[in-house]
Amino acid sequence: MKIYSLLASACAIALCAMPASAETAGDIAELFGRADAMGHPQISPDGVHLAAECSPMNLHTICVFDLMNGGDAVILPKMAGARMVDHYWASDDTLVLDVEMYETLQTSNGLRNYTFERAVAFNINDPKPVMLLRDNRAWLDTNDLAAILPSKEGKVDFAIVYLDEGPTNVDRKVKVAPNYVFNLMEVNLASGKSKIRKKLRNNVIDAVVSPDGDFIAEISYRDNGSLGHEVSVEAGGKTIFKRERLDFNPLSVWGLDTSGENLIVFLSEGEPYGLFRMALSDGTLTPVDSYGGLVSPVIDARMRDVVGYEYPDDFTVQILEDPDLKGQVEAISGAFPDASVTAESWSDNKAYTVVKVEYPGKPLDYFLFEPQSGALSPLGNIAPHLDGRELGHIEPVSYTARDGLEIPAYLTLPPGKTRADGPFPLILMPHGGPETRDTLSFDWWAQAYAAAGYAVLQPNFRGSAGFGLDFRNAGYGEYGDQMVLDVADGAAWAVEQGLSLPGEACVAGASYGGYAALMLPLQESGAVKCVVAVNAVTDPFGMMGESDSNSFYSNYIERYLGADRFSSNEDRHRITPVDRTAEYSVPVMMIASREDGTVPFKQSENFRRAANGAIDLEFIEIEGEDHYLRTSVGRYNVLLNSLDFLQRQLPAN
Repeated sequence: MKIYSLLASACAIALCAMPASAETAGDIAELFGRADAMGHPQISPDGVHLAAECSPMNLHTICVFDLMNGGDAVILPKMAGARMVDHYWASDDTLVLDVEMYETLQTSNGLRNYTFERAVAFNINDPKPVMLLRDNRAWLDTNDLAAILPSKEGKVDFAIVYLDEGPTNVDRKVKVAPNYVFNLMEVNLASGKSKIRKKLRNNVIDAVVSPDGDFIAEISYRDNGSLGHEVSVEAGGKTIFKRERLDFNPLSVWGLDTSGENLIVFLSEGEPYGLFRMALSDGTLTPVDSYGGLVSPVIDARMRDVVGYEYPDDFTVQILEDPDLKGQVEAISGAFPDASVTAESWSDNKAYTVVKVEYPGKPLDYFLFEPQSGALSPLGNIAPHLDGRELGHIEPVSYTARDGLEIPAYLTLPPGKTRADGPFPLILMPHGGPETRDTLSFDWWAQAYAAAGYAVLQPNFRGSAGFGLDFRNAGYGEYGDQMVLDVADGAAWAVEQGLSLPGEACVAGASYGGYAALMLPLQESGAVKCVVAVNAVTDPFGMMGESDSNSFYSNYIERYLGADRFSSNEDRHRITPVDRTAEYSVPVMMIASREDGTVPFKQSENFRRAANGAIDLEFIEIEGEDHYLRTSVGRYNVLLNSLDFLQRQLPAN
């Protein structure tokens, strides 16, 4: 096999450039706002090809590299109106993309915005897009892979779940509850056509399926109204797990473990709590480990087996159970003693493995490892245009909140600066979620602000994941209160440390972080001089009200809001920025993605309408971008506009 570095081609794709000596906001936005040059590299089952997210001419798409023969990358054509979410190999020559399509449709209740999720196949020998399940466009989501079907060449199984309202309830004395229907669809990768292999009507919402499409376990859900929710698991014709009278969904079923005899499940509520093996024979739960919060599976993209687990720390900590992968990562880690090394993808026979290597605050690198020969070859870097450029130094810090709780955080200083060079103008950057966290990984947004001369503090406020259950649970009921004050207390700590001067700070965040940014000057007058809110929640009770009443999602929001604490409209208004626009005494910049399917655009638009010229508000709308700012267009617009705004409100000399 011809192994060689793809770094040069990745650099060419990303239009590598070094910055000028005197940088403008536009220079910084152009450099740090570029979409990742390489991301989520997936090696083909035979190890011959590598498919990775790339950004030719700053357009977010997929590039396919031939690892055997070299040559130019095959660049998959951009589909109009579609955004990539994920990609994986269905066979040696066929790649499947999960894409989102945003549409506004006329319904009986007026215009509604929908995000459709679709699966699209590309054969690399003739890379024309084939919409899978194209004969079933009535369903919003058609990208849930269930099985690859190796015994049926060119066929895969997808799972489709929908709510069957059944007979109308009009004039019925006894109402008929809607029923979830689970369809296992066999799909032809070449034509996109599908047929139903099996239909389950007993409120099955998920299933674990063998590679050949046989049912191993079925997960059922029922809303019993005032009696709460019910979740159960059936395997081998019997119920092996059941919980009733639930407010929150406690169960995530990830798939089979490496033995094939157990399901890997995560129980997030009640007792027992944590990660378990659930025996298919009788449902016996055996603890795997307790990570004190957010944990996710490492899944074989083709075989769908759970080969390990990972949880957030300063970097992602990966625990592999597959002995081959575990041994390979341990061997590679010896070559990078001060870095985080994790497995990203692998060939079916595990003769080729792609690994991710990260250093604090540096753009991550990908390598290809051949365990038989021990060869380790560089594949690419997510930001080759920053190669050789000095970036801001990032370090973990902590400070004490006003009620005594210790708050972990990350501090990034301007490139080449140390604490002794302070004080600096300070940017507070609360993360989104809220049940996520910041880490030591490269952050294009924070590094851009540091490059402009700002110190950046990213607080992992109470309610963040990865710091134990008590810390997460301390956020419940504090959505607009202590969680926001934790961010404000970070500004006070920076002053005490000589990193900033009193009041010489601004706050910037996205999603929940944008909400926290909007709430901070309302909660703590004088703490900041300006606000940057991107795709921000401005009406949390409105967000909760738009989800189905008593749904798991609604209950998730309510858990953080502590909605039962708010006995009057006045109480609710107190933590609702859209209701308090007249109270802003500092300038606000609001940036919103028109096609945001996570926090609806109207959350920002309603804030603008409520402000109605009464406050110093700058409103920037980004077309063709979603919530997650994956594209160069979205990132560049956020950086260019916010840097210009910050320089006017809080100059960095």
